[in-house]
Amino acid sequence: MRPIGRFFCKKGNMIKFFIKISQTSYCIFSYFILKIFNSLDVKGQENLKKIGNESFIFTSNHNSYIDSGISAAVLLTNGSFFRKIAPVKFLVMDKYFSWKIFPIRIFLEAMGAVKISKAKVKYADNKHLNSVLDLPLGLLRQGGRVWIYPEGGFNNNGTPKKPRVGAAFLHQQTGAPILPVRIIGNDNVMSKAVPFLPKLSTLFGLNKIKVIIGKPIYFFENMSLEEVTDKIMNTIYELKEKPALKEVKLRKFARQRSSSALST
Repeated sequence: MRPIGRFFCKKGNMIKFFIKISQTSYCIFSYFILKIFNSLDVKGQENLKKIGNESFIFTSNHNSYIDSGISAAVLLTNGSFFRKIAPVKFLVMDKYFSWKIFPIRIFLEAMGAVKISKAKVKYADNKHLNSVLDLPLGLLRQGGRVWIYPEGGFNNNGTPKKPRVGAAFLHQQTGAPILPVRIIGNDNVMSKAVPFLPKLSTLFGLNKIKVIIGKPIYFFENMSLEEVTDKIMNTIYELKEKPALKEVKLRKFARQRSSSALST
């Protein structure tokens, strides 16, 4: 039997190959749709190059049902990087795996999403997270990559919920670095009245989306899970687009002229 035949005879390899193809297709689709209708603009792509072969935890704010599509499009902005790390496993609450919404479940299964269930009993020392996050912990320990939204969801008006300590726990247990990603404009794309439907202004290309990728965070010194979580979210929301080099020079020149005018 040829090597490629032996590869596909293994069930695990077939599943991984199918998930990678599904995620690649979704990333390409999301990228072009968001480029056309939302003028998707991604900054900080150079920070993706800092990711090697080790495990990594992608974290971002969460304000819309469209966030998974935006996240997928971000991965595609650097083709060589995507080929190296795909697939990235997205953590999704178990309620979205219900057969009552089977199209969403089939999509999530095809994407290789990781199902997360709420803990039946929560402990003060957070030991319940070992069972809740058992699958992503295993993936990270094997060198995998996961994408988690620390806020866990969003309110009906698009405002974020209180962040949870899951991302901090994954980092603490595995040592995997955190890559902060800020999504701007995602709360203004989808309809607030009808879930999963875009606004008319979105279809006319009036709602822009900007994504800023921050520098990886490799360690948090002497912090509790709550403190690490706050640090992650503050880092995400503090991400801003750096002014262009030409603009920086103009500002510097203006300050110099202003100071010289004052001195005279």
